Amino acid sequence: MAQGSGVENWDPPVGWITASEWIEMNVYDCLVFADRKTGEIKGWLAESFENTAPTTWRLKLRKGVKFHNGYPFTAEDAKFSIDRIINGTREQFIVHDQWSFVKEVRIIDDYTIEIETPYPEPAFLSKLGSTGCGVVSKKYVEEVGMDALANHGMGTGPFKLVEYDRESFARMVANDDYWGGRPEIDELVFRVIPEPSTRVAELLTGGADIVTGISPQDWERVEADPNLELNHYLTDRVYQLTVANSPPEGVDGVATELLPIRAAISYAIDRQELIDLIGGHGVPTLTRLTPPLPCWDQVDPPLYNVNPYDPEKAKQLMQEAGYPDVPGGPLITVHGSLEGQYIGQKEIAETVAAMLDEIGFQVELKLEEGTTFLEGTYRDHNEELMLESLGNRITDPWIYILNYDSQFGKRSIPRTRASVPEIDELAEKANTTMDPEERCKIVAEYAQLVAEQYIAIPLFHMPDAMGIRKTIDWTPSPDGMMLLLNAHFTD
Repeated sequence: MAQGSGVENWDPPVGWITASEWIEMNVYDCLVFADRKTGEIKGWLAESFENTAPTTWRLKLRKGVKFHNGYPFTAEDAKFSIDRIINGTREQFIVHDQWSFVKEVRIIDDYTIEIETPYPEPAFLSKLGSTGCGVVSKKYVEEVGMDALANHGMGTGPFKLVEYDRESFARMVANDDYWGGRPEIDELVFRVIPEPSTRVAELLTGGADIVTGISPQDWERVEADPNLELNHYLTDRVYQLTVANSPPEGVDGVATELLPIRAAISYAIDRQELIDLIGGHGVPTLTRLTPPLPCWDQVDPPLYNVNPYDPEKAKQLMQEAGYPDVPGGPLITVHGSLEGQYIGQKEIAETVAAMLDEIGFQVELKLEEGTTFLEGTYRDHNEELMLESLGNRITDPWIYILNYDSQFGKRSIPRTRASVPEIDELAEKANTTMDPEERCKIVAEYAQLVAEQYIAIPLFHMPDAMGIRKTIDWTPSPDGMMLLLNAHFTD
């Protein structure tokens, strides 16, 4: 298998680079698992789960499970894996704040735990199976130290990591003792090939069997090969402009703190043109609340599959903000990536910059190498606009809600530096309302308010294209997870 980037760190809660998570879940299991086709949460290392009180969940753990080194999995490991995150710091574990939904983990017996939440938590199961959820062996970590996991993951998953070079590859072999049954694939090799055309060349010549992020200019070559299948699918991600709603500390001001300026940016962008740049398979959107997320179809008027492109209205809004001349608008920086695991990143950034220039903005385009750019998205920044792709968990909109909650932003990712009391109030309600119907009404109202304030400027629901050799029977997941447990060779 070949993709644009590899695993940065094999300790599940340490990294938040999506490509790392995609691969490492072949090595680790979580307590629960989301079915990528149905969105249903299933028991995994936890055989069953029950909400026994408003803030208490009881989990019965699977017996007979072994870590790759032979150590048995028990409640001690489940508790340790969560405790180290919630008792640590964000400097240690980038998902620390994301796991604040856990107040305490209690061991009832060797195969039963209780998890207490600080408040009723409607997204509990979705969060329990989210980034950082891979269970590690308490005994192993105490023996070798936490840092040892960085370069050699050791979980209970369907594949064992046997060889790894951060810059080039990771090799795994099937776990003969996997509790869910031995995978049919004997060996997996994940290769890091940043250049899309080089990945395609490897696919065409037999050097790779599955390749991600195939660019539109290479589609014909893949489709013309009778031994290959080109799989187009919508991911769980939205490409958006993350907007500075206020200046960072020590900076006097930013143009995008003005609502008319943020609105002008949205009207200036022809979302369909951006989609056409990457082969026409995306969907224009004004929200990250996209299908198949619950509640997406409750938003009225609709924010999904709409393209309000209107450059004249954008210029009018610029005049309202005090910039009547074209050119002569404010200086703004568009920060983006030269390449990465998604198609067309450089071309999209250049086109967005040109569209903003057309209505009067003085645009500085700042494009960085993929890894440098990704690392920068988790720090505060001075740029007015950052082009990035943000994902959701397909089972619940909680990540979308958190991204625009100002309190979460202060604690964790300073993406927008927005602070709108009404949005924060709705976020709190959405995060604590257990009734699904009532919660959907709140989430829909939240989505409308975020859109009206242009807290961020979503562009399109992201597609991806994957090349797969026809001798392999495997369907890609909408969230990009490269879990090969159920892959097998065709006759």
